[in-house]
Amino acid sequence: MHLTDTHIVTGTSTGLGRALTELVLERNEIVVATLRKPAMLNDLVAKYRGSRILVLPVDVTDAQQVANAFSKARDAFGRIDVVVNNAGFCILGEVEGVEDAMARSVIETNFWGALTVTKEAMKAFREYNPPGVGGHLLQISSYLGLNGSPGMGFYVASKFGAWAPPSGHGHR
Repeated sequence: MHLTDTHIVTGTSTGLGRALTELVLERNEIVVATLRKPAMLNDLVAKYRGSRILVLPVDVTDAQQVANAFSKARDAFGRIDVVVNNAGFCILGEVEGVEDAMARSVIETNFWGALTVTKEAMKAFREYNPPGVGGHLLQISSYLGLNGSPGMGFYVASKFGAWAPPSGHGHR
């Protein structure tokens, strides 16, 4: 890693994504913060005056928006060292009671969105970073992907689908 790494963090509006964004900035590193509503980070943009933070509107279910974010990050900072694949959400309700559109939205965001970001990260690490540099991909998942909870069927399915056991480990 470099003295100042460039991080892309998805889902930075609240929670873990917001906390990671703040931590990266406090460590004097660069963050490309992606979220659906960029105004939610206006305070950080004002505090850091945009020198080490680039806020981009990204819905991870839109492959073109994800690709554009990676391109803008490279244009602004030259490289991408760390990608934190964090965007996601949960709905509560019995599986039979959740509307299909909402259930599909959870799967699209938490599984397919994570996969789209992963593909772009691998492309950046392999094709755009200097040879031998690579990068680090942090995939934020959930224990619920392994051990479900009542009322969270679609969230559990989306998180289990985005998690793969280490090679050689079987399922219970």
